[in-house]
Amino acid sequence: MWKPQSIYSDYLLYQPAVLFGRNSISGLASYPCARVAVICGSSLRNEDREVLQRIFRRKSLHFLRRSWEGEPDLEGLRGTISDLENIKPDTIIAIGGGSVIDGAKLCRLYYEFPFFKINETRLSQLAFKTRFVAAPTTVGSGTEVSSAAVFIDRENGRKEMVVSHDLQPSVVALDPGYVENAPETVITASMLDAVGHLVEGYVSVMKNDFADVYAEKGLEILVREFQKSHSGPRDYQKIQFAGYLGGLVQNHCIVGAAHAVAHQLTAYGFSHGEAVALLLPGVIRLNSRCPETKERYTRLCSAAGIEGIEALTAFIEERSAASGILERKSELRRTLNELMEENQFISNVIDDRGGKGNPVPITEKYIGELVEKFL
Repeated sequence: MWKPQSIYSDYLLYQPAVLFGRNSISGLASYPCARVAVICGSSLRNEDREVLQRIFRRKSLHFLRRSWEGEPDLEGLRGTISDLENIKPDTIIAIGGGSVIDGAKLCRLYYEFPFFKINETRLSQLAFKTRFVAAPTTVGSGTEVSSAAVFIDRENGRKEMVVSHDLQPSVVALDPGYVENAPETVITASMLDAVGHLVEGYVSVMKNDFADVYAEKGLEILVREFQKSHSGPRDYQKIQFAGYLGGLVQNHCIVGAAHAVAHQLTAYGFSHGEAVALLLPGVIRLNSRCPETKERYTRLCSAAGIEGIEALTAFIEERSAASGILERKSELRRTLNELMEENQFISNVIDDRGGKGNPVPITEKYIGELVEKFL
């Protein structure tokens, strides 16, 4: 299917087919394929493997444990790319968190186009033959609906991304069974990452009416499900849905400064979700000095059932405190103060493509104020 490239909120709303509900991945039983490669992490359980084996019992099915650890880097992908070259699948299924799905996107890219060069090859001239399916085991990365594949540039110590709408999966399976047994700290960090996508996308310079509806509903769901940690069991299907909405908002509107800074902190021991959770309240307060942006935050809070901007930042900080994430705030402040002495860090934040939606231009002064006055 043709897709216009380099166009986001102004003209295009594109998303995959979505399978949702417990055991929804069984909907792939009629998927047109012959040779299937499942790229996964260590969290894929034996019972999950057995389900896939039943679904594809008449097909050639191969399980590939990812060859990279943590966030993907181009060198770490080589083992899985080699496996794909040997198997020659027509369908790739990625089951895992954001790093597994992002890495699988890149493995598919290099499997089909080994000549590809970052920032040189024009993705609009490439046409994938393999189909791509994503089944996320976390709820906040949004990569299951994203047109980007994020990786670490080890040489320059920063996150980079390849962006093309053809990288977006054709099918997403949102099965609550994949996420409900994750550790509480992982679930909380993931949910707060989704909050970051929804909030930053809502005030983005690329905001639009479609994404506004997604952001308002997604934040409403997450606020309600966070409150259930004290009053009853959470609905992981709804949490997955909210994370998916956050991914759509992120994909079409781009996010802001919290993500731009967080993308640089993986190398310093902070998970992406932790960093976003710690940075987002300060970014909201700093951006709120712009009257138009303050009005947008207020409107989002009202739609999501939150009593104003301070209630929103307090909600994020309370959730971070309850999960233990907030305990790392002083460490984050110390790390950022040290990094502010490096021109490369400042350049990486300003140039980060994931932060280009921030409603206030990200400059060295902006970063300095965020670290010194709002953290």
